[in-house]
Amino acid sequence: MNSTERAFSEKIKNLISGSSTVLVAFSGGCDSLALLALCARTLGKEKVNAVYVNHRLREADELEKEIELNRENCHKLGISLIVRELDDGEVKNLAAKRGGGTEDAARHLRYKVLEEERQRTGSDWILTAHHRQDHVETILMRLKSGSPSVTLPAIREKDEKRHLVRPILDMTRSELENYNTGLGLQWSTDSTNSDARFTRNLIRNQAIPEIQAIWPDFEKSILVLAETASDRNESLSETIFSIPFSLKDFDGKTVSERMRIIYLLWDSVFPETELPMTLLSRVLEAVADGSDCTVGANGAIFTIYHGSLYLTDPDENELYNAFRAGLPECNDCEISLPGNMVFRSGNAAVRYLSRTKEDATLSLHMDSSLFQGKAVLRFASEGDRIRLKGGWKNVGRLLQDMGIPAVLRCRVPVLEDREGICAVFGAIYGGKDRICVKFRTSLAPNDFPLYIVSKG
Repeated sequence: MNSTERAFSEKIKNLISGSSTVLVAFSGGCDSLALLALCARTLGKEKVNAVYVNHRLREADELEKEIELNRENCHKLGISLIVRELDDGEVKNLAAKRGGGTEDAARHLRYKVLEEERQRTGSDWILTAHHRQDHVETILMRLKSGSPSVTLPAIREKDEKRHLVRPILDMTRSELENYNTGLGLQWSTDSTNSDARFTRNLIRNQAIPEIQAIWPDFEKSILVLAETASDRNESLSETIFSIPFSLKDFDGKTVSERMRIIYLLWDSVFPETELPMTLLSRVLEAVADGSDCTVGANGAIFTIYHGSLYLTDPDENELYNAFRAGLPECNDCEISLPGNMVFRSGNAAVRYLSRTKEDATLSLHMDSSLFQGKAVLRFASEGDRIRLKGGWKNVGRLLQDMGIPAVLRCRVPVLEDREGICAVFGAIYGGKDRICVKFRTSLAPNDFPLYIVSKG
């Protein structure tokens, strides 16, 4: 290994386990090519897949040449290349729907495709090629938008919720260029990188060079500032990422502290999209009022319901709608669900869903021999009904009665067999777990197998 590969190998060991398989987001540019080569040469080719997403935002000739070069580079590295084509106009249509611009829509669709391919290939992690300059640019974009200093730690190395890792954040663009050149690899250049209509391009191509001309070491200072802000946020992170988030946690907080909480919540759902200041102001007003309401913009929905604050991206609902998985029949098996949930099987006596592995209070005792046909784990959908002691109940109405807001009801896991819904796991969002009448029993819990669904 050369020095770059040794540094990368040490970094990746601290982020993921040695047995992990990875999916590299591969655009064909200098950064993603270097990342792909580093993965191939340090993790092993058999553990790496590459995915190229064609957004259809450039001329067909340019895209064809780029894809051909990408195939050649993947062949040299011994890596299989997966090419996914978006539909014509798909990005622009989503941009109009979300109101967040072309870059935001393209990014959203790209990550959607990457997650689909991660699940299809059975990969553990998605790796992206964000590097040091990307981090600096993102911080400057937040400063430009008027964001408070507490929001400056803009890019995290690891995002457990989205199975996302950014292992080259410490590396510079010049290091990555030199690494590719040393391997004799040629990369493609996106013609839109020079388009001055995009704010990031203006910052990268005009603002940063001028700043560096009078302040050569400014990147280091910017990153130190972000690290300081990150330290201030560390104590809040565990609270913010819990679901639901209680409005009581805003009590006694200054405006700056409330802004920090909302930004942390935003970054947990939209980590690479800017929070509009107008939306922030409206959310602050809603939090201060405390009444049930919905505040939305740019494809995001903040919901206050019964004293709790939720943030959702409705465009992710299709991931929940499409999810289907049979129950594991072995001990110590697990299934990853959307929303950072994990379904685990064990050798104890309960089938339950909870927010932590250690929390056994939210339990459903179910005799698996009573399932009719193959039991399936999925998420609640319109028209679902469950037969309870008092008769048939619409699942949507049941979740409403539990105090679970409408935007989250399609994200509640359910169990279903041939006869219908067997269990509704409302406890994951602060409601209650319910089972159908055929599973109601007075037998001791340890007479049954154990399945656990928890926040990952």
